[in-house]
Amino acid sequence: MRWASTLTLMVVAGAAPALSADVPRDIAAFVADRQQCDHFRSEEPYDAARRQEIAAALDRFCRGTDARLSDLRKTYRKAPEKIRRMLSGFEYPIE
Repeated sequence: MRWASTLTLMVVAGAAPALSADVPRDIAAFVADRQQCDHFRSEEPYDAARRQEIAAALDRFCRGTDARLSDLRKTYRKAPEKIRRMLSGFEYPIE
C-alpha cells in the first residue's frame, strides 16, 4: 500500500481540520475516506463479527473510490504539483 504524501499521514494523525484552507475540500474528503478504506483493507477478520464490521467499513469507505480518484485526477490534472502528488500516491484500482 502506498501513502498519499504527508497529507495522508496528517489526516491519520488527526490534523485534517488544519488542512482545509490549504487543500481543496473534495481532495481532503477523499483522502480521509481512502485512508479509512486502506486501513480496513489490511484488517484481519479474526471472527464472524469482525468480518461483518470490516465488510461494512469497506462498503462505507471504499465503494466508489476508484471513480472518485479518477475524477479528482482529471479535475486537478493542471493543479500545483503538491495536489497532483497527493492523488498519485493512491493505489488504483482497488475495487
